[in-house]
Amino acid sequence: KDLIDMYDSPRDTGPQLKKFLVVLAQHRQQLEAQLAELQATLDEVKTHEKETRALLGKSAKSAA
Repeated sequence: KDLIDMYDSPRDTGPQLKKFLVVLAQHRQQLEAQLAELQATLDEVKTHEKETRALLGKSAKSAA
């Protein structure tokens, strides 16, 4: 069963609850990995933005 099915299914027994915790842990791991990748990508974008602004500043000074 996927995560949505687990949310919709009855979770009133010990084995069901334990299985649900496993599913939640797996989902959390996936989301945390995606978050780390997104943060690394955002850091790269910020670096490129900073470098580009610096180049624009130099370009504007040399053109003036």
